[in-house]
Amino acid sequence: MSMTPNLQIELRRFISSNVVSKLNKFYFENDALLIKGIDVSIGTILMGLYNKAEESDFYSEIVSLIQEDSTFYQEIDFNAGRILSVDDCYRLEGNVLLKELFSNKKGRISEMVSNEVGIKSETAREILNFSALLVMSYLRNNLQLIESLKLLLEDQKRDILNSIPPGIKIILGFSSYETVEDKNQSIGRSIFTLFGHNFFSF
Repeated sequence: MSMTPNLQIELRRFISSNVVSKLNKFYFENDALLIKGIDVSIGTILMGLYNKAEESDFYSEIVSLIQEDSTFYQEIDFNAGRILSVDDCYRLEGNVLLKELFSNKKGRISEMVSNEVGIKSETAREILNFSALLVMSYLRNNLQLIESLKLLLEDQKRDILNSIPPGIKIILGFSSYETVEDKNQSIGRSIFTLFGHNFFSF
């Protein structure tokens, strides 16, 4: 893994079509919408972490809630970037993480994921749990990232916000047009994003 992983790309690797079809056994959603829901949830969790950057020790504390012997954690093969089996343990295990991250906004956020993506409320609530566990488990397995997490999120904030629908951005405290930028800048940016990660990961 390069020193500065793109968190969204790293986390998306775990959402294989196999994982999606196993999850969908519980929900019966359209596969594409379920993937979109998970993607939006991952972005939402990352921006929730971004919002907590100023709270000292928050990152270490929330990540330490992940037990290495927990069901979910043991079902992930981090080296291969795969989730080996999907049972519904995340329904309970993820809840405490969301409370820590979003406190009383948790319900509004999951309703908004449901509305903006077009999936059932129950699905939205539970894939938020699933995504919270995935993000924190990934960080638990890459503890060296905790030190630089604030900088990584700062650096990747624009791309992450671009993957989150406006309603959720607003609940998280970002304006819905936060990611609009000067055209010339964006050309330089997109070339960097195109090649940047490969250039620097020797």
